[in-house]
Amino acid sequence: MNNIPEYTVTQLNLGIKNLLEGSFEYVSVKGECGAITVPKSGHSYFSIKENDEVLSCICWKGSLEKLEIKIEEGVEYNFFGKITSFAKFGRSGYQLIINQIEFSGEGSILKLIEERRRYFDKLGYFDPKQKLSLPKYPKTIIVITSPTGAVIRDIIQRVNERYPIAKILVCPITVQGKNTHLEIIEFLNIINKSTNINHPSVVIFARGGGSLEEMMPFNEPDLIKNVFDFKFPTISAIGHQTDFTLLDYVCDRRAPTPSSAAEISTPDKNEIFNQINYYNSSNYKNIKSIYSKTVYRVSNFANILNVLINKIFNWQEKINVLIQEQLNFYKTIIESKKDKIAISFNLISKNNPIAQINQKRQYLDNNLIAIKKIISSNFNKLDQKIKFQDRIIKNSSIEKNLNKGYSLVFDNSQLLKSKAELKKSNSFKIKFKDGETKVYKK
Repeated sequence: MNNIPEYTVTQLNLGIKNLLEGSFEYVSVKGECGAITVPKSGHSYFSIKENDEVLSCICWKGSLEKLEIKIEEGVEYNFFGKITSFAKFGRSGYQLIINQIEFSGEGSILKLIEERRRYFDKLGYFDPKQKLSLPKYPKTIIVITSPTGAVIRDIIQRVNERYPIAKILVCPITVQGKNTHLEIIEFLNIINKSTNINHPSVVIFARGGGSLEEMMPFNEPDLIKNVFDFKFPTISAIGHQTDFTLLDYVCDRRAPTPSSAAEISTPDKNEIFNQINYYNSSNYKNIKSIYSKTVYRVSNFANILNVLINKIFNWQEKINVLIQEQLNFYKTIIESKKDKIAISFNLISKNNPIAQINQKRQYLDNNLIAIKKIISSNFNKLDQKIKFQDRIIKNSSIEKNLNKGYSLVFDNSQLLKSKAELKKSNSFKIKFKDGETKVYKK
C-alpha cells in the first residue's frame, strides 16, 4: 500500500485536466446535436450524441456569436474544440469546449434540407396556386444581394440592356454566414412596411455559386416563412442552374442564374420596339383602309342623298299642288255653307222665340207670386187654428184642474167616473194637486 500514489482532490483533478488537455489538444468530433440550452449568460450548453454515447459540450458566448452556422437539435455536425475537465459545484466531469462547427458532410445537409422541404410542402408553401404573377412592365426592381461582385453587375447590365427605364434598388447583404437570412428578413420587413421606398414590381434574391453549406442561409425556415408572406412578386437566383434551395421553391419564379433573373423580370426593349413598329405599321394600314372605305361610303351616301333630295323636291311640288286644290275645294264648300247659315239666321231672326219665352216667363212669375200668397194665407189660418186647439188642450189638462181644487179617484190605475164604480172598490187612491192618498174601506 506504501507504493500507491497519494493525491489531494485538487491535485488529482488538476492532473486529470492536464492529461486530457495534453492528450486531446484540439479535436474534431462528429455527432448529432442534442437539446440546446442558452441561459441569460449567453453561453450555449448541449450534448453530442452517437447511438447511446453522449459527450457534454459548451460554446462560450463569444464563440457562439462567431459561428458561421446556426446549430439545431437533431442535425449531424463536425464539432471543433478542446477537451477539458471540471470539478466544481458538487460534481466532476469532462466536456468539449467548442469554437467552431461545420456540417458533417453533404449527406447531413441534404437530409436536413429534405426534411424542411417536406414540412413546408405539407403546409402548402410551394403550391403553384399561391404564386404571384410577375408584372409585364416593371417600374422598380429590388435586388437583395452582395453590393459588390459579378452578380449585381451582371443583373444591372442585363436590365439596362433589356429594359433601361426600370429602376434598380440594391439591398446589400452578406451572402453567406448564419446571419444572412436575418439580413434578408430585415429588408423584406422594411420593404413591406416602408412608405419611403417605391413599391417594387419584383424582388430578386441573387447569389453566385457555392457549396451546400454556404447555401444553407437560403434554406432557413424563418426566411421561407417571410418570403411566403411577402406581398410582392419574388424571383430566386441562387447559385448555378444545378443548385437548389428552399428559397427556389417558395419564390414565385426561379431563375437558373442571376442574369436569367434579370431577363425573367424584364421585357426586351428590342421586342417592344419591334412590336411598336408592327403596331404602327398595322395601325397605319388599318387607318388607311378605314379612310378609303369611309371616303367610298361618304361618296355613295352623297349620291344617294342627291337622289333623295330631288325626290323630296318633286314630292314637295306635288304636295303643294294637292294642298292648293284641297284649299280651293274646302273654300268653295265653306262659302256655300256660309250662305246657307246666313239664310237660316235671317229666318231665325224673323221667328225669334225669345219674345214668346219672355211672355211665358212673365206669366209663370205672376202665377208663382199668386200661389205664394195663397199658400202663405192658408199657412197663417192653420197656424191660428193650431194655437187655438193648443189653448183648449192646456185649459182642459188634469194638472190644470187639480190646481183649481179638483181631485181624481183611481182604483189601481183605473180612473173612477161614477159612484157605482166606487162602491165596487175595496180600496181606492185619491190624487190631489200636491200628492196622493190611499183609502181602504172597513
